[in-house]
Amino acid sequence: MHAFDVTKKSCFFFGRETEGLSEEVLKAADCYLKIPMVGFTESLNISVSAAIILQHVTTRLKQTDINWKLTETELIEKRFDWIKKTIKSYDDIVARYYEK
Repeated sequence: MHAFDVTKKSCFFFGRETEGLSEEVLKAADCYLKIPMVGFTESLNISVSAAIILQHVTTRLKQTDINWKLTETELIEKRFDWIKKTIKSYDDIVARYYEK
């Protein structure tokens, strides 16, 4: 995990302990990240694993000069995407936004 190159665009996949990831994902992967384990812990919950890795990568990104943040346009697009998937009156909300 500490040797992971944060300068390259990346996509993270997390598998459950019982099933893991599909063969298709494993074959397409460029690398694997391993969380260092200490003590008697043999495995971590998937949400804990995701949080540890994403926090580590985010912290390292913030220490670089890489422009990793979304633009204002990208932020708006992501918000509309979230609204579309979670709110039933999406079209009305978008129409009101553009009326401004």
